Amino acid sequence: MKSETDRPLRISDLEKISGFGRSTIHYYMREGLLSPPRKTGKTMAYYDAGHARELEEIKRLQKEGYPISFIRDMVTGEREQAAKGAEEAEAPRTERRQQIVDKAVVIFARKGYHQTNVTEIARAVGVGHSTFYVYFPSKMALFMECVDDVFQAMFADVWEEIKGEKNPIARLNRRAEVVLKGHPEFIDMLNVLKSIEEDDPPLQIKKREIYFSIVEPCRRDLTRAIEMGLIPEIDVEIAAFLVVGFLESAWLLTNMNESYTVERVLDAMNAMVFSGMVPAPAKKAAKKAKKNPTPQRKR
Repeated sequence: MKSETDRPLRISDLEKISGFGRSTIHYYMREGLLSPPRKTGKTMAYYDAGHARELEEIKRLQKEGYPISFIRDMVTGEREQAAKGAEEAEAPRTERRQQIVDKAVVIFARKGYHQTNVTEIARAVGVGHSTFYVYFPSKMALFMECVDDVFQAMFADVWEEIKGEKNPIARLNRRAEVVLKGHPEFIDMLNVLKSIEEDDPPLQIKKREIYFSIVEPCRRDLTRAIEMGLIPEIDVEIAAFLVVGFLESAWLLTNMNESYTVERVLDAMNAMVFSGMVPAPAKKAAKKAKKNPTPQRKR
């Protein structure tokens, strides 16, 4: 059976348990001898067993002859020490969490999402399977936290390789070639992103952020290619998303039929996107205006 102090307490309950009047309890509160209560409104506050123990300690110290000023200093010092201890305890916890993220980045980048399991990540960190769930509720939660770093780890070498390439079309083709030849895990992870449920707003926001971060380098290369006169005017926003989508289909095609080489599908991608098959917005608007001219007003 629970004792009276095991439940939330009102000020009247605390008076009864401690033997102090409410004016005295409020005075101790103002002086910092007592922890603040949990407030649920302007006039409603709840106390607990901890407040009863604090009042009991104040009573004991007063009986031993200590003045209020001394009790206040002692209580304040104890609270500061407790806060410091909690802070120090949190440091190893934060460090362990980061260790899990760091190991997950390496394993996800090497194996993809579906071929990676929680036990493998936990073993790499040196913790038990159950310990993993102290820090992350699921593999998906961990993946969404570190997916940006996963993609960076996967393509760090190629980014370094192409950063000096002046031709944006060559850069774009090199990105696509690396995905199709060396990183099928990338396609796996794109499919994971697409599978995220619509009724999970935080994950949906993260999903959009990641997709745009993937598409952005393609968009920059296409924009630069237009500026250099290497390709005709196209809608770069749509074209960049089409390139990413094309890579997903191209990976499936090259794995289903050996006659479809990476070079062959890249040629098809270039023909589709760079030949002007994705009309520029201005051209589309002009074409629409020509097809549906504005009626002349009668004078």
